[in-house]
Amino acid sequence: MTKLAEVQEAILQLDHDEQERLRIWLDEKVLDLEEDSPELETELLKAVQGPHSPLGKADLEAVAERALREHRARRSA
Repeated sequence: MTKLAEVQEAILQLDHDEQERLRIWLDEKVLDLEEDSPELETELLKAVQGPHSPLGKADLEAVAERALREHRARRSA
Protein backbone atom coordinates (compact mmCIF):
# COMPACT_ATOMS: atom_id res chain seq x y z
CA MET A 1 0.00 0.00 0.00
CA THR A 2 1.37 3.42 -0.94
CA LYS A 3 1.63 6.32 1.50
CA LEU A 4 -1.06 8.14 -0.44
CA ALA A 5 -3.42 5.17 -0.14
CA GLU A 6 -2.67 4.97 3.61
CA VAL A 7 -3.41 8.67 4.03
CA GLN A 8 -6.62 8.39 2.02
CA GLU A 9 -7.79 5.46 4.11
CA ALA A 10 -6.94 7.30 7.34
CA ILE A 11 -8.90 10.35 6.16
CA LEU A 12 -11.93 8.20 5.44
CA GLN A 13 -11.82 6.98 9.05
CA LEU A 14 -12.02 10.53 10.45
CA ASP A 15 -15.38 11.75 11.65
CA HIS A 16 -17.11 14.56 9.76
CA ASP A 17 -15.78 17.37 11.98
CA GLU A 18 -12.20 16.11 11.71
CA GLN A 19 -12.50 15.84 7.93
CA GLU A 20 -13.79 19.41 7.80
CA ARG A 21 -10.89 20.68 9.94
CA LEU A 22 -8.47 18.83 7.67
CA ARG A 23 -10.12 20.33 4.57
CA ILE A 24 -9.84 23.84 6.00
CA TRP A 25 -6.23 23.25 7.01
CA LEU A 26 -5.33 21.96 3.55
CA ASP A 27 -7.08 24.90 1.87
CA GLU A 28 -5.27 27.46 4.02
CA LYS A 29 -1.91 25.80 4.54
CA VAL A 30 0.86 26.56 2.12
CA LEU A 31 3.84 24.71 3.48
CA ASP A 32 7.19 26.00 2.28
CA LEU A 33 9.53 23.17 3.21
CA GLU A 34 12.55 25.45 2.83
CA GLU A 35 11.19 27.93 5.42
CA ASP A 36 8.90 25.99 7.72
CA SER A 37 10.47 23.51 10.06
CA PRO A 38 8.94 20.17 11.02
CA GLU A 39 8.77 21.52 14.57
CA LEU A 40 6.62 24.46 13.44
CA GLU A 41 4.31 22.16 11.51
CA THR A 42 3.98 19.93 14.58
CA GLU A 43 3.07 22.87 16.82
CA LEU A 44 0.53 24.19 14.31
CA LEU A 45 -1.12 20.78 14.07
CA LYS A 46 -1.27 20.52 17.86
CA ALA A 47 -2.92 23.94 18.03
CA VAL A 48 -5.51 23.04 15.40
CA GLN A 49 -6.26 19.64 16.89
CA GLY A 50 -6.27 20.80 20.51
CA PRO A 51 -9.34 21.14 22.66
CA HIS A 52 -11.49 24.08 21.70
CA SER A 53 -14.68 25.35 23.18
CA PRO A 54 -16.78 28.26 22.04
CA LEU A 55 -17.18 31.22 24.34
CA GLY A 56 -20.66 31.78 25.67
CA LYS A 57 -22.37 35.12 26.10
CA ALA A 58 -21.42 35.29 29.80
CA ASP A 59 -17.77 34.59 28.95
CA LEU A 60 -17.71 37.36 26.36
CA GLU A 61 -19.41 39.80 28.70
CA ALA A 62 -16.84 39.02 31.42
CA VAL A 63 -13.97 39.66 28.99
CA ALA A 64 -15.56 42.94 27.85
CA GLU A 65 -16.14 44.09 31.44
CA ARG A 66 -12.55 43.29 32.42
CA ALA A 67 -11.24 45.18 29.38
CA LEU A 68 -13.40 48.21 30.23
CA ARG A 69 -12.22 48.18 33.86
CA GLU A 70 -8.56 48.03 32.74
CA HIS A 71 -9.15 50.82 30.21
CA ARG A 72 -10.83 53.05 32.82
CA ALA A 73 -8.02 52.36 35.31
CA ARG A 74 -5.38 53.41 32.77
CA ARG A 75 -7.30 56.59 31.90
CA SER A 76 -7.65 57.63 35.53
CA ALA A 77 -4.01 56.89 36.41
